[in-house]
Amino acid sequence: MKTVLRIPITLSLLIALCIPISCTDGFDELNTNPKLITDEDIKPSLLFTKVLKEASFDILNVDRIGEFSSYIKRADSGNMLSLGNFSDPFDDYTTYIENLEAIIRLTKDDPELTNQNAIARIWRVWVYHRMTDAYGDIPYSDVATSFEDIVLYPKYDTQESIYIDMLKELKEAASALTSSAEQKGFGSADVMFNGDSDSWKRLANSLRLRLALRVRYVDQAMAQANIGEVFSANLIVTNAQNATVTSEGTDAADLSNTNPLYQEVINGNPGAGSSISAGLALVENLKNNDDPRLTIYLEPNDNLEYIGGAINLTADEKALYPQSAKWSQYFRNATYDFNVVQASEVNFLKAEAVLAGFASGDANAFYQNGITLAMEQYGVDSSDITTFLSSTAGVLSGTDEEKLEMIITQKYLALIGDSYEVFAEHRRTGYPRVWIGSEPAAETNNALPRRLPYPLIEYNLNAEGVEAAAGRLDGGDKMKSKIWWDAKAGLPFAHPKQGTFPPYE
Repeated sequence: MKTVLRIPITLSLLIALCIPISCTDGFDELNTNPKLITDEDIKPSLLFTKVLKEASFDILNVDRIGEFSSYIKRADSGNMLSLGNFSDPFDDYTTYIENLEAIIRLTKDDPELTNQNAIARIWRVWVYHRMTDAYGDIPYSDVATSFEDIVLYPKYDTQESIYIDMLKELKEAASALTSSAEQKGFGSADVMFNGDSDSWKRLANSLRLRLALRVRYVDQAMAQANIGEVFSANLIVTNAQNATVTSEGTDAADLSNTNPLYQEVINGNPGAGSSISAGLALVENLKNNDDPRLTIYLEPNDNLEYIGGAINLTADEKALYPQSAKWSQYFRNATYDFNVVQASEVNFLKAEAVLAGFASGDANAFYQNGITLAMEQYGVDSSDITTFLSSTAGVLSGTDEEKLEMIITQKYLALIGDSYEVFAEHRRTGYPRVWIGSEPAAETNNALPRRLPYPLIEYNLNAEGVEAAAGRLDGGDKMKSKIWWDAKAGLPFAHPKQGTFPPYE
């Protein structure tokens, strides 16, 4: 079920008035009573609209994470594998987590608000899993407490303990959701499902399946237990059930409620054109398999060629590298679907679960269902889908590892735009393989980063916490240090043309 986002300017102003504002990204500010607003002043529905909308809009990342995903290659960026200050998504504490925690506090003791409480818990997991997947250990149990229980210097919880709790939260929240008429849901304030409890239960179960596969290489027992409980549960299985927030169109009263890429064009942002230049992995995986989505996703360069941009090129390589193809107009429209979890992904997750022996079923059938749903979502003609499914790319074949590469590659194409998720999947599985230019990158061992380093401000504001977390990483707070679930042997896998230039011929 999709709900078009409608947040007029007046509502946006109300939201702004109802949110505890923090002056910095530090936890001392986050957990200090501003003495301007208390829990009694907060309206959970307004907070939820804001957090759900803004967090969903973050999916379409066209900055560094977008380049790490190889969905884009910005012409205006420098060496993407050099050390930087990664404040995003760490800033989600002050932008999203504190508001979600407030909603959860305010609804937990009211039986009529059980659904609101459960929905906020589910969305909190979605926000947190993107944060911990980016950095590893992060503050979790000590943050965003009530004004009476302030923790100025929160500890960094281990990623393992965070995953255990997130999976528990999803299980409990899904169980708590009810369709009882006595429940006061979020209604129209829920711009994704309009307060429908069954849809949120499907999202919770589907997200739990995603997280269970995320830990398969580090804790098979955890993966097995959770997959076993949700594999046959109510999941997102049709495109009509996709967890999607749809931005407003060109008639939006508030420009901030439209697609951020559209906003860049309207505002005349000089980087707008560069932000939609296509990345090499995206283009080559569409071209190599005669994928009918090539002309739907992309526009050719000025020479009518489909070539994807590559990261970390030397000056000589840049001089010889042609212009990149671009994302099509679809991704720049004011109205855009921000897909949180899709039916295609759920089928690819099921295909992997069966392939790994965590569940029974036909991995190829799930794989083909995933491809079909992904192509239907973008309007591919049914005859073209049938043709693709009969091609070598449309049928799982080879060793189990080769089949896994096919599954993850197709999931990559299905999730176009969701850079954080595919960056995590690349680090977990090694796929899709990404070609790297010849510019030296010692910070990452000439490969994509394994994680983001903690923001510099944390070393000033919460030194004890962040230094303890850095000390638990093998190699310290580095871009090449592996986080807890990054445990698959042999990673990263080299691109088949690594060391050959140009990579697109």
